[in-house]
Amino acid sequence: MDRSLRKILFLCMLCLTFALGASKQASAKEAGVVESLTVSVGKKGFHPSSGNYLRIKSYVNAANRTGVVRLRIYNDVGQFVFQKLYANSTGGYIDYKWKGKPSKDNAAGLSTSKYVKNGSYTAEVSLIFGGNEEPVSQKACGFKVSSKAESGKQGLAMAKTAPILTGNPEVDYMAEQICKAAKIKDSQSDREKVRRIYHWMTKNQKHVHYQTSGSYKTYYKLSSSQKKIESYRKLTDKRYKKGKLIYRYDYNLIRRSWCMERRIGECTDHAAIFKILCNHVGVEAGICSGYYLNRNGTRPPHSWNYAVVDGMTYYYDVDVEIQNYGKGQGDYYWYQKTKEEAKLTHQFVTTD
Repeated sequence: MDRSLRKILFLCMLCLTFALGASKQASAKEAGVVESLTVSVGKKGFHPSSGNYLRIKSYVNAANRTGVVRLRIYNDVGQFVFQKLYANSTGGYIDYKWKGKPSKDNAAGLSTSKYVKNGSYTAEVSLIFGGNEEPVSQKACGFKVSSKAESGKQGLAMAKTAPILTGNPEVDYMAEQICKAAKIKDSQSDREKVRRIYHWMTKNQKHVHYQTSGSYKTYYKLSSSQKKIESYRKLTDKRYKKGKLIYRYDYNLIRRSWCMERRIGECTDHAAIFKILCNHVGVEAGICSGYYLNRNGTRPPHSWNYAVVDGMTYYYDVDVEIQNYGKGQGDYYWYQKTKEEAKLTHQFVTTD
């Protein structure tokens, strides 16, 4: 075989190799992936008991396809004791509260009326397409069930919740800067973290009926901070891959970037920002929507928040606090209310 022919054959093989490599990458991307999985559990483990639950969170990228997302919990001999199926799923954020009891038709043959026994367990999330039983992607996370762990509401209070970031580098970067400005530390209790977030927003955010085309002061120069933002994203990506945080990719939160940069907004913006900041530091929080009950009888549409602190759900209205701060009412007036207290001035319609 002459040199020119060998060269042609070599180039053909090289092209074929690249083509095969490209097709593998494309198929892997198209197949979908379970991107993350976290389990909220205390240092002593999880104690199945009344009022307590194990928080399992995952983000599944189904690559624009419809399939089945399967959540299973296995015992130490590989039998699943619990199963939850999300049929016809297009993926996204999964948030499940497991109360510690087996599901029907579990592989271990356990009663569904009793809590599982002490031991080592594994939570697993799988993505399945078509009629196949073999997952295209899955992630697993181990944990311990122990009667020596705190039970009930105390168990919830002791469970370590992984931070939930938006997945948008600019929003997450600003949230990190705000939490630093509020002097929040990992060693602080959830109650203290929420208090500092509430106080910082009350003093620094402004209630403004804005126009996005208007001119407002910017506090975070995002366009000139891209290197810092990229550096922060690399850090969070490392923690994400280790299962120490989760990205949620919630557009309703991400679109508040404009307001965060300018520290302005209306009730829906402030409720979203409060949720972003609480989730950023590992505190479970969400948004409530409905009506505010004014003394004159009017009921304007309104949004506020809840946050879970020490195993208890409390309610916070940072937007009303912002509007009335400095008018003689003082700080923390609308801070940490019970459901009964919140209902005196808020009509609940939806809670995320």
